[in-house]
Amino acid sequence: MSGMAWRNRLTRPAFVTVVGSVGKTTAKDILVGIFIRKGEVVGNIQSLNLAPEIAKIVLRVRPWTRFCVAELGETGPNTLDSMLTLLRPAIAIVTNVGDDHISAFGSRDAIASELCKAVLAVPDSGTVVLNADDPRVAGMANGLKCRVMKFGLAESADIRARDVVCVWPDPLEFTVEYQSQTLLIKTQLYGRQLLTSALAAIGGGLAAGFTLEECAAGIQTVSPPEGRLQLVREAGVMFMRDDFKAPYWTLAPLIEQVAGAQVQRKIFVLGTITDANLSKEVAYVRVAEKLLEAADITIVVGRFASAVLKLRNPKNRDRLVTFSSIRDVRDFIYSIRREGDLIVLKGNGLRDHLDRIPMSFSGSVNCWVDDCDRPMFCRECSHLLSHRGLSLVDVSKIDAPQDFLAVSEQLPGLDMDEQVAIGLGNPGAEFDGTPHNVGYAMLDLLSNELSMEWQVYADAWIARGQVTLRDGSSRRCCLLKVNSPMNLIGSKLSRLADSMGFGAEQCILVYDDLDCPIGKIKLKMHGSSGGHRGVASVLEAFQTDKIRRIKIGVADGTATVARSEMVLRKFSAENLEKIKPAVQLAAKRLAELI
Repeated sequence: MSGMAWRNRLTRPAFVTVVGSVGKTTAKDILVGIFIRKGEVVGNIQSLNLAPEIAKIVLRVRPWTRFCVAELGETGPNTLDSMLTLLRPAIAIVTNVGDDHISAFGSRDAIASELCKAVLAVPDSGTVVLNADDPRVAGMANGLKCRVMKFGLAESADIRARDVVCVWPDPLEFTVEYQSQTLLIKTQLYGRQLLTSALAAIGGGLAAGFTLEECAAGIQTVSPPEGRLQLVREAGVMFMRDDFKAPYWTLAPLIEQVAGAQVQRKIFVLGTITDANLSKEVAYVRVAEKLLEAADITIVVGRFASAVLKLRNPKNRDRLVTFSSIRDVRDFIYSIRREGDLIVLKGNGLRDHLDRIPMSFSGSVNCWVDDCDRPMFCRECSHLLSHRGLSLVDVSKIDAPQDFLAVSEQLPGLDMDEQVAIGLGNPGAEFDGTPHNVGYAMLDLLSNELSMEWQVYADAWIARGQVTLRDGSSRRCCLLKVNSPMNLIGSKLSRLADSMGFGAEQCILVYDDLDCPIGKIKLKMHGSSGGHRGVASVLEAFQTDKIRRIKIGVADGTATVARSEMVLRKFSAENLEKIKPAVQLAAKRLAELI
């Protein structure tokens, strides 16, 4: 039977919908905790809130069910239509309007219009519960004939909170005023930002005929949903998991909460930021600036993590660290952990799966794939024990340099002012002639022009010689091709730097640029990786963005394959002719830099 056919048969249950940009799942869980005191309740499993899941919820309802509570996800225009047609709610709750999915909607006003559909779906005999502190939500009451209840801190709120207290390690407490009643509300929630969800749930409970005391009793029984300011203690360390999603506009309240926490040491792990109305790199830098003030140690992980390295200086170098791999973050945290630490995990569940970090402290986690996109928490995943993903960086190198095991050969020692040109690429003849290996190709060209002979070592191919300057003098230089897959180059290059005696300031990276037209050359003196994983690996290994670079454009406007496939396909005959002069020009620019 379809969900609609079954819904048409149901008359007794009261259907309640919860919509809003954030806070829906917590509000829904609290409502279930309140409603279950008077009978059977059906609600979403976790945060499964799109149309197919809502139909499944309806099919779980029985004639004797008292309440059905459904949070609805608005992922784009008109996504609520079919769900509201199915549910026909008697009570609708709106938490807030933010920037979640703003790229799909275009503006907050468009998001508000979509959410308002839940309000308009309530019959005149029903009740709408609105956030008085959000002007867009409060304005949804205009023209309604049904009962309207507003919640919040504003004086206009029917359900008003005051004396809000939430300082770590204590949970959220507040006093609520409703009509002539005043009552202290105690929760198991951590974070002042969850006040909206708690008040929304109280409003839903009152709309359904529960007393304020019954609502308060129900709230006390509800723990935070997984991945939403959820506390997890492992190996003497307290993790606060807020890793379900990380919209840019929601980060400020969390950072404020961390700043006020009364704890020995605060470590903040920042993963993928979403829904930022500015460039990714700018978003990460702005958030990292605030985190440096709020937390003792800030760890940024992901494709754009290297953008924050510009903030690193001698005063904060032991407080700001970046990685590309979650596995490296885990290893770093494990190496620096202390009893009593508070470690906040904030990221996007589908991209980062930060939940693996605390899980690995007490159990087996073998899968460390980044960007896996599986829509579930890792504890539910069949791949959790599969050996997947690689560690990219030796964390012992981060702000605590230690001697590495000596390589099998005696590597050459470099002069302090000797310039090191590092061509990025993948070792192996099968990668010759591919966009990802233009860095190798350029060094081969330059070594021929300068009559430099390659020496083969276990970890690299090295050629040394002289570059003649414009004034007739010469300068020693070293050409280096690391014997490592492109995306894992950083750790091995860092070892070579230690053994050969050169630093990041001596390095010049040469590599492909997929965002630059084929044949074009760009010089860059510092900055983020721009999403290039090989460059990110190098910046992370040295923990600095102050490394010079020569980028060779390889973008083919006619390519139809994915970027990850394109860089590993051999150049066509036409593109090969375009790239040859670019490689020659890059070699010339490199000689000038040296």
